[in-house]
Amino acid sequence: MSFLDRFKPQPRWKHTDPAIRAAAVSEIPDDPEHRGTIEELAMGDEDARVRAAAIARVVDVALLTRLSRWEREAELQRHITERLVGIATAPADTDADAALALEGLDDPKQFSTIAKSSPHDTVRTAALARVSDTKALGSIARYATDPQTALDAVARVADPAELLNVALKTDHKDAGVAALEKSVELSSPDARDTLDTVVNRAKNKAVAKRARAMLQTIEEADATRRAALEDWQRHVAGILSRVEAIAAAPSLPGAGTGLADAEIEWRDLSSRPVFELDQDTVGRFGTLVEAARAAVTAHEQHEAESRAIAERDALLRATRVSICERLESTRAEQAVDEIEKARSEWEGLPGPSKQERDDQRMRERFEDACRQAAERHQDSLERERTHARLDELSIEAEKLSLDEHHAAEPWEAMQREWEVLHPRSEGLDPAVAERFAAAGARVRYRAEERRAAAERTLRQQTQRLEQLIERATGRAMAEDLTLREADRIARELRSAIDAPPVLPERDQHRIIEQLRAAQAAVAPKLHELREMDEWKRFANAAVQEELIAKTEVLRAKYGFDTADGVKPEDVEKAARELHEIQERWKQAAEAPRAQAQALWHRYRLAADPIQAKAREFFALRVEERKGNLERKLTLIERAEALALSSDWIKTAEELKKLQAEWQAIGPVPRQDTRTTWKRFRDACDTFFTRRNADLAQRKETWAANQAKKEALCVRAEELSTSMEWERAASEIRRLQAEWKTVGPVRRTRSEALWQRFRGACDTFFDRYKRRDQIELEAKQADREALVSELESLVPAASADPADLQAPEVAGNIAPQAPLALENVALLERVRSLRNRWNQSTPVVRHGADPLSGRFMDALERLLAGYPEAFRGTELDIDANQRKMVKLCERVEGFLTDVAATPASSSQALAAMLREALASNTIGGRAGEETKWRAMSEDVRGAQASWTRLGPVPGEAGRQLADRFHRACSRFFDQYRRHMPQQEPAARRGRPVGVR
Repeated sequence: MSFLDRFKPQPRWKHTDPAIRAAAVSEIPDDPEHRGTIEELAMGDEDARVRAAAIARVVDVALLTRLSRWEREAELQRHITERLVGIATAPADTDADAALALEGLDDPKQFSTIAKSSPHDTVRTAALARVSDTKALGSIARYATDPQTALDAVARVADPAELLNVALKTDHKDAGVAALEKSVELSSPDARDTLDTVVNRAKNKAVAKRARAMLQTIEEADATRRAALEDWQRHVAGILSRVEAIAAAPSLPGAGTGLADAEIEWRDLSSRPVFELDQDTVGRFGTLVEAARAAVTAHEQHEAESRAIAERDALLRATRVSICERLESTRAEQAVDEIEKARSEWEGLPGPSKQERDDQRMRERFEDACRQAAERHQDSLERERTHARLDELSIEAEKLSLDEHHAAEPWEAMQREWEVLHPRSEGLDPAVAERFAAAGARVRYRAEERRAAAERTLRQQTQRLEQLIERATGRAMAEDLTLREADRIARELRSAIDAPPVLPERDQHRIIEQLRAAQAAVAPKLHELREMDEWKRFANAAVQEELIAKTEVLRAKYGFDTADGVKPEDVEKAARELHEIQERWKQAAEAPRAQAQALWHRYRLAADPIQAKAREFFALRVEERKGNLERKLTLIERAEALALSSDWIKTAEELKKLQAEWQAIGPVPRQDTRTTWKRFRDACDTFFTRRNADLAQRKETWAANQAKKEALCVRAEELSTSMEWERAASEIRRLQAEWKTVGPVRRTRSEALWQRFRGACDTFFDRYKRRDQIELEAKQADREALVSELESLVPAASADPADLQAPEVAGNIAPQAPLALENVALLERVRSLRNRWNQSTPVVRHGADPLSGRFMDALERLLAGYPEAFRGTELDIDANQRKMVKLCERVEGFLTDVAATPASSSQALAAMLREALASNTIGGRAGEETKWRAMSEDVRGAQASWTRLGPVPGEAGRQLADRFHRACSRFFDQYRRHMPQQEPAARRGRPVGVR
């Protein structure tokens, strides 16, 4: 430091005394301009107290992270890390600061704290990943607020004791259960005691429940093991008992095989022991096996000798049995020869064996077999005769069954003989029995059919008679009974009475009585109808005379007998009138039998010429209609050819022309009218249905495209008022490109949609060209809204700011106390408006901004109107006035120091000499520049402090502002004269002294 620098005022945070520097740190303004100063002090000051004070002012997490790595003082290091831990565990909208704070830590305990209590998932996960100590992981698993973090910590713990501690003390279900399952090995000896401890002491019920379940599993495993041991012991005992039984009874069947199986089973048991075999059991098994083997060997030798004797006796017995069986199975026709052969073989066998009783029985069996063979021979001869007779009976029965009119007695005789012979016909050919059975079935079927036919015929005859009786009785009383019907019913009744059906006498008598009663009911009605028929015929004769006269008049009316003939249009009229006459003739067709033929002849003479002409006329009409049919068929073929066309407009016009031609063509034959019209209509309907379907599909496409374009219009209209210029411009260009990809819409809507979309795009791009002006207007509108809101708080009595005076000027006149707003609410609202105003950007220079004047005037009027609401705050008028006076005196003090500097050359030379001597250099310019820079920094600090002060209303405030501005201007004029090369031509930022 030069000699002159010692006399230059320095900021207190640059003082040589660390205590002063530490105290001055709190006075450093909290703005971007001085943040570097705070950072420099926090990282570079040599005194720990200064660094501690600066670190307390740091709010940037990244800077705190760097400081945690830079700081070497243990206490400061602890303080920084505690702040970082607090940031990492504090609730926040994002996890950015918490993640950055985590980077400045390296203590596992701090990581453990963050993992337990941080509200951010990513930060908890990162902190947990940096913890490796088992105790710390266990603590996280026990006390973490997040269940997943606790579970992740458990997954990284391997110490069973720590895991057991976690299971006992954690509140989290999943972490506790996982720790319990990892800590306890169910196969270990102390697992049961450990689980009992957990059941009794676990903090979480789910962990205790899981421990009980694991205890149950252990108990089930022990029970399973005990059961397996018991089964294994029973298995060993079973093998020993089997060997011991074989040794005691070697003659039992399968003793040798059982002994071999027992030895194999024992070897398998010894080679893969589930449990250990004791030596006594092994020795006992060996002794038992040797004893059993010796007993089995002795028994086998004795059995071999016995088998040799038994085999000889068995062979002899088998030979005799074979002879007996051969005789017993000998067929009847070979019995005599077989008996002689068997006796010779029997006599040639050796003498009797030791079992003489069996030999005697075998001899008796042999004699019985010989006797039975002889009997079978006799029975065979008898069966052959019976079979021959049964075959004859089946053939006769088959012939008889084929005769449809056979008598019953022959069949019954044959059936009785068959029933006698058939039980003695063993071995009868099945074909014979089937043939007789088939013949019997046919005979029974025909008999049943004849009986059913007779019953059916009798039943039908009875039903017909009952229906006749019912019909006759009902129609006899009917009003619409005709003569013909009544005559027919009377004839049917007479025939039924003359030839009644063959029924039991009582039923036949009842039917005849009913028929006669019905005949008696119909007879009067028949007589009456015959009389009425005669009168009707007489009346019809007069009607026929009238119709003949009309026909003759009709013939003369239209000139059918003239030489010129009848006109074509009259022929159709005459045919129509003749048709009406014929319909009336049909109604009066029955005339008296003596006159009927003559009247009919007269009618034909009058009607035949008209009918002849009508037939000619209608024949011509048929030909004409055939021609119309051919023309319409041609139209149908053309319409069917066009039915599948996709040229909608041209084909529709062509079909309309065909429809007009169809209407112009006359009628076709009646039988073809519906068919031709249906074909033509179907062809037209096919085309128009397809066209309508295509139109509907196109309408759907148009509607979809219209919906897309309307959505694009809505989006473009939303973006047309957007203030995010570049993003909105890019989005609208994308919408324009998308508009080109969307297909057509309905013609009536196409232009309107295009104009709407284009108008929205044009609106945005017009605003985009004027974006700077629009942003300024928006900012100006926001500022004007703030001014209006502040002005709305000003009391009405203080509308004229010229009438307002500072409290010391107003004397004893106190403003009216606020009525509508409480003091605290008013203060908070004014603070909010002032902060928002300071954060806003003025549109014009401050000196020319009328809104700034309005805002300050309204604020001053509000402060003057409600002074008690702002008492003791940053907007307190008296306090701000005192601060303004101090700032003015501070800046004016710099001017006084400058003015006191020696002006003569000798004094200046002396000062330079003193400065050079102090700094051990011949030039003192550097020291003077340092002094002026320090003073300029102080003045700028005073200006910054001035801007943070609240306003002082009235003339006193204006005088202080003018005083401060003049002092600053005078200082910077001196500053520019002393250091012109160091300052730019025009300073950026706010003018000096502007609030």
